[in-house]
Amino acid sequence: MSEPKHNENQFEDYNGTSLHKEEYDFLMSLEAMTGSQIPTLQGLNRSMYGFISQKGRILALALQGQSLEVIPDNIGDLKSLNYLWVANNKLTSLPENLTKLKAFFQLHIQNNGFTNIPEWFKNFQMLKALNIGGNSLKEIPSWISELRTLEHLYLFGLELQKIPEWVKSMPQLTRLVLFKNELKEIPSWISELKNLRELTLGDNHISELPSEIGNLSNLIELSLYRNSLLYLPDSYKNLTNLQDLNIFGNKISQLPEWIGNFEKLTNLIISKNNLSELPPSIIELKNLRTFWLEENNLKEFKPEINSWMEELKSKGCRIKK
Repeated sequence: MSEPKHNENQFEDYNGTSLHKEEYDFLMSLEAMTGSQIPTLQGLNRSMYGFISQKGRILALALQGQSLEVIPDNIGDLKSLNYLWVANNKLTSLPENLTKLKAFFQLHIQNNGFTNIPEWFKNFQMLKALNIGGNSLKEIPSWISELRTLEHLYLFGLELQKIPEWVKSMPQLTRLVLFKNELKEIPSWISELKNLRELTLGDNHISELPSEIGNLSNLIELSLYRNSLLYLPDSYKNLTNLQDLNIFGNKISQLPEWIGNFEKLTNLIISKNNLSELPPSIIELKNLRTFWLEENNLKEFKPEINSWMEELKSKGCRIKK
């Protein structure tokens, strides 16, 4: 006798949300693990706990901070799942049947107990974002560079002493996050990542930056906080698309005059450096929404700079001085 065919149109009610049977079964398996109902989300938010569905299919699943040690094996039955956020759990692996998901494009497994990244991740041929930060990895596998659709790569909190050289073969990257490592220098080949829009190098031990970063003309966010920088290379004056610049907690004693070139800048964080004055050109930054400059050696400001800050405040800019 042949087995009955599965009814694609069979729906179940999950706390007021109509879901296909596979999606419902998965949530019930998950509920048994967490001991509570899985909330419905209207959008992804900071709590990052719940699911987003459409037409009975789960599109996004966020399970942050639930002390999970495993994910139910039937996650591979969520045919439309494209976003998985399982940060801050106790996971050491994921079900391999995740590779059944053809539209899967974001995977966030940061701050878990992974010691290696399984090679079957290579099968995620549509993956755009991979976050493996904050795990105790024995190595960062070079095959990550084979994920040709990957645009966002998070390698923070991995005790890296240098940026893996295979990263330079990923020119499609638009976001590279490397904070909280053991980096002392940044390779000049970083300039080969021509499409970078966000580069985060905070919480490292960098005392000098390569001038080649000045060639990354698409950068809109550059985070250099809590390093040992004494200055910004002159070539950085070419980064005229910058909107966010964070140099908090360095040893910079002088802001370059060309800071005024950054007319698109909306967030400027220069707190906790060795600055004793601001360059006159800073008043060209008319679009700031955040300007933090406390914990420097700044005592008095020129009248034109005071007027500029008052004008910024009147437009809603948050200033800390």
